[in-house]
Amino acid sequence: MTSLRRVTIITPFLNAEATLGEAIASVWDQTVTDWELLLVDDGSTDDSVKIANDVAATDPRIKVLRRPPGSKRGAAAARNAGIEASSGDLLAFLDADDLYEPHMLETVLAAADANPEAAMIFGPTRWWYPDGESPDWIEPTDGLAGRLHQPPRLLSRLLLMQDGHVPCTCSVLVRRSAIELVVGFEERFRLYEDQALWVKLFLRYPAYVTPICLSRYRQHSGSVSADAAKRGLYDRMASHAARAPFLDWLTEYVVKSGIKDPKLDRAIRLARSPYTSEPTVRNKADRLSLKAAMQLARLRHRFARKLARLYRLMTGSVNRS
Repeated sequence: MTSLRRVTIITPFLNAEATLGEAIASVWDQTVTDWELLLVDDGSTDDSVKIANDVAATDPRIKVLRRPPGSKRGAAAARNAGIEASSGDLLAFLDADDLYEPHMLETVLAAADANPEAAMIFGPTRWWYPDGESPDWIEPTDGLAGRLHQPPRLLSRLLLMQDGHVPCTCSVLVRRSAIELVVGFEERFRLYEDQALWVKLFLRYPAYVTPICLSRYRQHSGSVSADAAKRGLYDRMASHAARAPFLDWLTEYVVKSGIKDPKLDRAIRLARSPYTSEPTVRNKADRLSLKAAMQLARLRHRFARKLARLYRLMTGSVNRS
């Protein structure tokens, strides 16, 4: 029998031969060893499967899952397959083109122990430009870090008002009991499958935010979000086509949940106002509130990028001296 591991890391991959090895190596580099890694093939035709099988043959903590022919494809479906096959009480996610920082698991496991009521632990992510086309930058936590947040505060602030950074999938730890109760990732979405899960969790459970940067989110032209941005479907700092169906789903989900919260209802109306002809924004104060929140989110984003550039210039000068 294989001993159960405390945390299961789920990594879906699709033709990721160029980056999968690095992602796996970042799991091997963790300062804690009580993990299992499930590598979920989503229909690869390159050498990704060989890479996965080779590493699995060397480490009993690593397993490769091949999806049955005809099964639904996409990151959400692959992650759900990993959840179903997992054994850990705690679940983490790492895409095949991203990396964990060596202290990632140590940090989130300590936070989970210190905050047993939290269903979700997350922290800031480094936006990583390995080709050097832009300076790396770390998401600011905007005063959220170091404390527990009761539902549905983060749903309103982060996902609806976009006042702060939405958790990156690679910087999240979730309790298995919670993710099973909300039935995992929404497989209908390609771009918003992660945020749909955060909606379900933030609506019902407390979440803890750590100030420690946990992972590296690789920026490259082949990512799903980059491809959608090129086609005009996605813009994380402005209204875009992919957000409308997500907000429609969110609105229906909250109604079906039966949870009544006037502040949440107002945040939903404000978030939906750019996408609907319905009278979602009822007065001038609401319109100004929405405009101010979006402007503040953009300013924070730009400030983080400028701070990264300044740091790069300063450290470059030091290195040359």
